[in-house]
Amino acid sequence: MMLRMSPSGALSPYHYKGGYFHGIHYGSYFDNKAELLSMMKAEEEYILKSPEQKRVMIDFYETNITPDILEHFVEHIQRLSPRIIKLSISTDKKVLRVIRRALFKGCSLGKGQMYFTPDMEEGKTWLVSDKYTPYW
Repeated sequence: MMLRMSPSGALSPYHYKGGYFHGIHYGSYFDNKAELLSMMKAEEEYILKSPEQKRVMIDFYETNITPDILEHFVEHIQRLSPRIIKLSISTDKKVLRVIRRALFKGCSLGKGQMYFTPDMEEGKTWLVSDKYTPYW
């Protein structure tokens, strides 16, 4: 069996604790806005081509989230929202607060569909569980 990867290099589906999700790596782009936006476009095309809804894990560690990047990201998630069952985002706490506020304002996903945590393992566990309780 051949392993499938998402455009950002994550196993897709990623099997974890009896469930699975779609992983997206938006981390380690630092200040490289062009590459990050290009990867967002590739991931979006990949997910929108898929007929099924997904549980999605996004990591943003080591990527500088400017106001411009944040705006693109919120629009990106809004376009993907019909395909997202649950969304977990991991990065440092300061950036999580900024992303959380922006998504709650500009995205149609329900608060119970999103989970924000600096601990990726915690986010993965929430994704594959039946809980719909947001982290904060």
